[in-house]
Amino acid sequence: MTARVTKMYHSRDIADLREDVRRNCVIFLDLCKEAGLPVLVTETVRDDEYQRYLARMGYAAKNATRPTFHSVKAGLAFDICKNVKGHEYDDPSFFARCGQIGKQVGFSWGGDWKKFPDKPHFQWDDHGRYGGSSILVGHYPPEMEEYMDQATFNKMMDAYLAQLGTKPVATWAKADWDKAKAAGITDGSAPQRLITRQEVVTMIQRATK
Repeated sequence: MTARVTKMYHSRDIADLREDVRRNCVIFLDLCKEAGLPVLVTETVRDDEYQRYLARMGYAAKNATRPTFHSVKAGLAFDICKNVKGHEYDDPSFFARCGQIGKQVGFSWGGDWKKFPDKPHFQWDDHGRYGGSSILVGHYPPEMEEYMDQATFNKMMDAYLAQLGTKPVATWAKADWDKAKAAGITDGSAPQRLITRQEVVTMIQRATK
């Protein structure tokens, strides 16, 4: 009698994640790297057979016999470890710091779970609005907004303001702009740059003298 061989599928490739989740996973990994955290993605998606194997081995809850956020169709979750041989899972502070960064990006962190804490696990569930039962029936969370930290936002805003500062005065405003410059109300530079309240007050005072 020939023994039946059951094939199982699981992947650690972030390309298998849903695209919006993949983009934010990349951002998460970059932020962890900047923080000096050696993160390795160990899993992204899995099939039913591999999920049952995890439950049998005690790596997942006993009743978690079908993949939800990790399912191939969903692609909404990933697991990590510390990329240091022999110390992949023995550093609580490492996972706590990764968890903080993951939540900052917008993921839910398995380390916050009360019944079955799963510190290596991150998932997009729209901030807890979607559970495993929803995923099993094909009801998936909406697109995850791409995370942007303050430093990145500041760089983009600086570039935008610099671009505004190079734009010439609009044709419809040129005559009045030239008059204001001649009257000393403005120095005539950067006509389309954003104006502050202190600049508004100063220009009003100059115009009413």
